[in-house]
Amino acid sequence: MTPKKITIISVYLNIILSLLKILLGIFGKSQAIVADGIHSLSDLITDFGVLFSLSLSQKEKDDTHPYGHYRIENISSLLLSLILIAFAGYLGSVSFITFLNILKKKLEKEISFYVLLGSILTIIGKEILFRKTISLGKKLNNNLLITNAYHHRSDVFSSVATTIGVALAIFFSPNFILLDPVISFFLTIIILLTGIKIFIQESKILVDTQIDKGQREKIEKIIKETEGAQYAHDIRTRKSGGKIFVDFHLSLTKDYNLQAAHELTEILEKKIKEEIKEVEEVFIHLEPREETAKDILEKTILEKLKTVKTIKEIKKLNIFPFYDGYQIDLEISLFHNYSLKKLHKIIHQIEKELKKLAFIKKVNIHIEP
Repeated sequence: MTPKKITIISVYLNIILSLLKILLGIFGKSQAIVADGIHSLSDLITDFGVLFSLSLSQKEKDDTHPYGHYRIENISSLLLSLILIAFAGYLGSVSFITFLNILKKKLEKEISFYVLLGSILTIIGKEILFRKTISLGKKLNNNLLITNAYHHRSDVFSSVATTIGVALAIFFSPNFILLDPVISFFLTIIILLTGIKIFIQESKILVDTQIDKGQREKIEKIIKETEGAQYAHDIRTRKSGGKIFVDFHLSLTKDYNLQAAHELTEILEKKIKEEIKEVEEVFIHLEPREETAKDILEKTILEKLKTVKTIKEIKKLNIFPFYDGYQIDLEISLFHNYSLKKLHKIIHQIEKELKKLAFIKKVNIHIEP
């Protein structure tokens, strides 16, 4: 199912539920249900807004929008969150006024069973729509659909309060109708908090806040573990709609040729996109380093060997090209005269550690007394 299709279903469902609730409210003598039906009609405006935004956000890139139109989703989600907040305010005020009217005996006491039927149908229809919409929104990482799903859920909450109050009033005592505005008020708080949460989330995206820490760490790990890409810095990320854009600087040694540098950037881009499906583009700015790869490798090897406590002195270190990497010839002296078995173990450990470094394919170690 596509975002457009689920929203069109929402349009038809809102029309059916609106007409049903208005008719049941009139014949069941319930102004509350009539008002709820009119509110469902107003949801059509939101649905049409979502359809319009979805069609715009999926437009191809052009000269004036080189990054695409994805942020239309974020702007629309922000506006929807404001509608949720406004609806929470409206529902809260209506709940308070209704509560006062019940206390003053101004609200009708005779309640028809049809009113209860209308509320139950609304809850079932809107809850199904909420679950389908939010499931699709999360699957496609579409913030606009997720926000619209919570708008459907707000309708469910408003109907739950009415249903509980009406059911208790019909089956037990008319006085239980007082629970309607009380429950509605508490559900208003949930709607308000949801609206505020979405507003903050979309605002962060619109001001280019970094993506969440977990995803950033994944990107940094991919870069560090890719041979030749250890010297990356200024890693920046941002979101646009449900898409992620990544850019960073990559320092390469001066012995890299253009072809090798291009291949490395393609490998990095492919790995990042495979690991994080939401990534739309990866921009890599290449920078030259004064040192050669051999110079950097020598420094790295010496630093690593300093951590081996059994080594007394590094007498000689030679690095030679070896197929697609390097061969290391190492001459060292140790602090003690170890047994042959112990020497073999030390050499094996040093070889293992050095081969963890990028491009080292072969290690020869000679121990001097």
